[in-house]
Amino acid sequence: MTFILNILHRDMSILAADQKAISGGLDISAPDMSGSVESGSVVNDFNKITLNPRLLLAVGIAGNTHEHYYLPEIRLSGSINDVLFKIRKNMEYSLRVNDRHGLKSLPRFMVNQSIVTFFDKDADMYCTNTFLFSPVENQTRLYSGGDVAKIIPAGSGSQYFEEMVGKESIESFVSSTKNSCTPEVCIPWMQDAYEKVSARDEYTGSEVIFYVSTKENPKFHKWDAANTSLRADCP
Repeated sequence: MTFILNILHRDMSILAADQKAISGGLDISAPDMSGSVESGSVVNDFNKITLNPRLLLAVGIAGNTHEHYYLPEIRLSGSINDVLFKIRKNMEYSLRVNDRHGLKSLPRFMVNQSIVTFFDKDADMYCTNTFLFSPVENQTRLYSGGDVAKIIPAGSGSQYFEEMVGKESIESFVSSTKNSCTPEVCIPWMQDAYEKVSARDEYTGSEVIFYVSTKENPKFHKWDAANTSLRADCP
């Protein structure tokens, strides 16, 4: 159960996640599942975003929480390259390359996704690396921030994003970022997107948390929507 949304720009990155999940079994869902979500009680305060110790990198996850084995190590790793390497190794581990016999009797599984966004001080740029992995598939893609914002979705809600928000609204928002791209402008638009997607996707919650990094303050901070301010939080 999840909808992860990243807005990536030359001057900032925002990572958002809803907080709806199923306790026990399969915690949060991504699209293209091979089977239905296991039953369990629904919780609405599940944290799907992890920060590294230097607070320059944030990871949002979708899928089965227990298959994102790298998460505890990210909380201890200050190196961006080390974090990305650990996730790639996790992906390789999940792929049944050396167990092709087992593909015939493969049980139901869920596709896992990650959005990793970070500020690279050495390159002086924002980047986002996306990951998708399952027993039969691995995908990864790297994006860099530019003059126009990029919108990067993941999770079960992503398949309804364009339908519910509207292609015209998305294009208009992206076009507006040529002139200005700030958290004050982006987050209300993202909140509206979550409300619309959660109305369509039963696996996406309407309660959302936002983590923001800007060139003026590159450490990721939780956005306090009520006070329209940034506050530092520990991962």
